[in-house]
Amino acid sequence: MRICELGDGDAGLAWQQEQQEEEVQASGGGELVRLKAKRALVGAGARVLFYPTLLYNVLRNRFEADFRWWDRVDQFILLGAVPFPSDVPRLKQLGVQGVVTLNEPYETLVPTSLYQANEIEHLVIPTRDYLFAPSLEDISQAIDFIHRMYCQLDSDVIQYIAAFFSGNASQGGTTYVHCKAGRGRSTTIVLCYLVG
Repeated sequence: MRICELGDGDAGLAWQQEQQEEEVQASGGGELVRLKAKRALVGAGARVLFYPTLLYNVLRNRFEADFRWWDRVDQFILLGAVPFPSDVPRLKQLGVQGVVTLNEPYETLVPTSLYQANEIEHLVIPTRDYLFAPSLEDISQAIDFIHRMYCQLDSDVIQYIAAFFSGNASQGGTTYVHCKAGRGRSTTIVLCYLVG
């Protein structure tokens, strides 16, 4: 079984869904009904659990000294939980020039316009929480965005690589990568960035 996010209007993901549904239909139609029911159930569960789990994270951050809202992974990456509008000026002070949001629209607390008002680029990759991960295409898009933020390049080879990635790396800044809690979807992106 493949784990993939079904995005609105995403042709690549729609194709993956069609392929998976064809495989399920070939093995018997009952599986297709269960697959669609599972997607709907997980989506509904994620919506119901959003605010209680967000509150849990806020309380944990307040009362546990070891629980931070974000952590610096390397000189160019901050990994963390969904920011609040009041966090945006602090992110700007930390040198954040780009934010990768892996939340669905109902989970997003900071509008793109607020990031833009603080001269921070914003990439939104809607990804369902629980049991779903960003697609390979989404991972590639996020990594390109991160690279565009930090690469200050001198040599011809490194400049060629930066041009290839055409990412935010060339500005010398930090990218904040987040999902709701900073443990699942965003960690997937950061691990792929570190491995690459």
